[in-house]
Amino acid sequence: MRNNSLLDVLLPKTRQGILAATLVRPEKAWYVSELARRMGVPSSSLQRELEDLTGAGVLKSHRQGRMVYYQANTGSPVFPELRGLLLKTAGLVDVLADALKPMAARLRLAFVYGSIAIGQEQSDSDIDLMVVGKISPAELALPLRHSRELLGREINPTVYTSAEFDKKRAAKDHFLTQVLAKPRLLVLGSGDDLGKAAGQ
Repeated sequence: MRNNSLLDVLLPKTRQGILAATLVRPEKAWYVSELARRMGVPSSSLQRELEDLTGAGVLKSHRQGRMVYYQANTGSPVFPELRGLLLKTAGLVDVLADALKPMAARLRLAFVYGSIAIGQEQSDSDIDLMVVGKISPAELALPLRHSRELLGREINPTVYTSAEFDKKRAAKDHFLTQVLAKPRLLVLGSGDDLGKAAGQ
């Protein structure tokens, strides 16, 4: 039996990407090619979705010169609920990345693993977050508390120094091997580093 994530059942992928970008950061106005770059899709694939979402009042648009910008319509009656849903699902990585940004220079890698990364989360699933770098769990407590409030989910961080992470990976540590063998959502660091971490 196929396990779809909650959002995949409710919304097509392209619409999820647009809503995750616009509703998680309602203050930002996006132009089409910027959204397309963020989502890794051609601009032409977004046009119809953007028109539909604007027509329904979920997004608003304005023209500046030759550019059309799209932004969350915070005045929409469904904005609070829709934003809440996106924060808990597709917008999750953005929320975590914002929380970790102030300490990004000390971090090598951060990614979500477990049921949410695999797309098999339940409404009460925790967020399993692995953080690799020069940081202590205590330093993560405050930024992650804010993320937890926004996302409405508990966050379980597992923290390793770079040396610990490399040593455990080289020793084929059971827990780390299991984590790296399954899908992960990159929060900070490069995809290359995550691929190397998994031995790909």
